[in-house]
Amino acid sequence: MTNLQSIQEQLQLAPSVSMSDSRALYGSTESLALLNIESPMCNAVIAVQGAQLLEFAPKDATPWLWLSPKAVFQEGHPVRGGIPVCAPWFGVNHQDATKPKHGFVRTQDWQLINITESPSGVMKLVFQFLSAKEDFSLFPHKFSLELTLLLSDHIDISFSVKNSSPIEMPFSWALHSYFCVDDLNRVRVTGLENNTYLDATNALTPITQSGAVCFKTEVDRVYESVDTEQVIKGSPSLSIKGTNCPTAIVWNPGSELAEKMADITVNHYDEYICVERGAAFGNTWRVPPGQSATAELTILKSH
Repeated sequence: MTNLQSIQEQLQLAPSVSMSDSRALYGSTESLALLNIESPMCNAVIAVQGAQLLEFAPKDATPWLWLSPKAVFQEGHPVRGGIPVCAPWFGVNHQDATKPKHGFVRTQDWQLINITESPSGVMKLVFQFLSAKEDFSLFPHKFSLELTLLLSDHIDISFSVKNSSPIEMPFSWALHSYFCVDDLNRVRVTGLENNTYLDATNALTPITQSGAVCFKTEVDRVYESVDTEQVIKGSPSLSIKGTNCPTAIVWNPGSELAEKMADITVNHYDEYICVERGAAFGNTWRVPPGQSATAELTILKSH
């Protein structure tokens, strides 16, 4: 049975979910398999490739997640927007910069291993990724991932990794969340005040955050060992709460860099900011052989 056939069988347990593809939903040239959710509590779209939540909006609310109007839907190609899973490393691979940026699990299909829908319309989807022999040249550890999406009037995510190799496994990751903003010049991110960040626009120079994060120009910052919660103050205003995901990454390319990015361009860079949580740089997980590590993320409306 193929992955898509298995998904079709499981969807009998979730009447609010239907199979679709990127041609039907986004008019793409190629076709990527998508799950379309229209439940009593929310609307959402999930790509089977990368187990990537592409869209989410509580019922009768504006979208929370930004999906680029210029996103490319192509097998093995990252999709710009939503919440990509970056792993087993974040950013440029520090040992070999020729390896794929942000790892390889976001551009491979995951298995949907469980789906349930509560009577009130709470959707629970559990995805699994198993590393294969062909991945070993990129990352010399056997591992498995599990991503649980709980979608209601908000988003709950559980992310787990198991090290199936005989040696300790360094594991760096992030949930690369793209959030809609109505005014980039006015939006602010709080909860990072007085944290030191590594400034990727300035050779990873360490700088202390003063006040809220604002977006007057390109912002590309890695904050290590952060507090549990950050808040996006804008429209929509959202709270991002993480457990065992000690790193926060805040990013917007600004107009100059966006102009060089075909799937963003100068026309769309001001529609989103990324506020990501994970474990990267000095917070990289060290997973003992045979052991697992789990993180949780909750995204809520902030009042």
